Amino acid sequence: MQPEAHVSDVILRDAEAGDLDALVALSRKTFTDKFGHLYKPEDLSAFLDAEHGHDVYRTALATPGTLVRVGKTGDGALGAYLVCGPLTLPAEAAEPGAVELKRLYVDQPLQGRGLGTRLMEEAFAWAHAQNAPEMYLSVFSENDGARRLYERYGFEKIGEFLFPVGNHRDLEFLMRKPLCPGAPSGVLSSALSRCTVSCTAGAEIARPASGRRF
Repeated sequence: MQPEAHVSDVILRDAEAGDLDALVALSRKTFTDKFGHLYKPEDLSAFLDAEHGHDVYRTALATPGTLVRVGKTGDGALGAYLVCGPLTLPAEAAEPGAVELKRLYVDQPLQGRGLGTRLMEEAFAWAHAQNAPEMYLSVFSENDGARRLYERYGFEKIGEFLFPVGNHRDLEFLMRKPLCPGAPSGVLSSALSRCTVSCTAGAEIARPASGRRF
């Protein structure tokens, strides 16, 4: 369990079983808003049913070692969410215990309020609590804004793969960030800054197969 956090007028908290319908609706909306124009309707529909349906999030909520956070607005609606968990991306040389930032989306009306930054920090804090040696994510090859954002956080591109959306295939970039073992949890922002500098030398995010994308 992670504590509640307040960003602007949005409360960030662990997702609960009662959030399932709203979480599914938000995930389908945010993916479609960002990427829906790229695909034929039948490919988009097949992808949303397979990867953004109730079974996907029901499993995530019930799986130990998976973090699902949601942002709830003052009127009770969900406007942002984060999913992290064990690595499932095709990273051939991953270290044991590596984790994955699977999904991080902020609905359009709430963008620009720092929610994406806060959720990214929560993802790193969760990974450190798992003693994870590294974190992976994948990003659509044409989403330059998200890729640059991740590079600023210390991620680097290490490979490519094809991401299926129905019968369509996108070129996806695989990115990796080394994590600093034992980073102090009480000083998150400074710990993250030190980690980016010492271990490696925010667009509101990406997309994962069975999890992604940004």
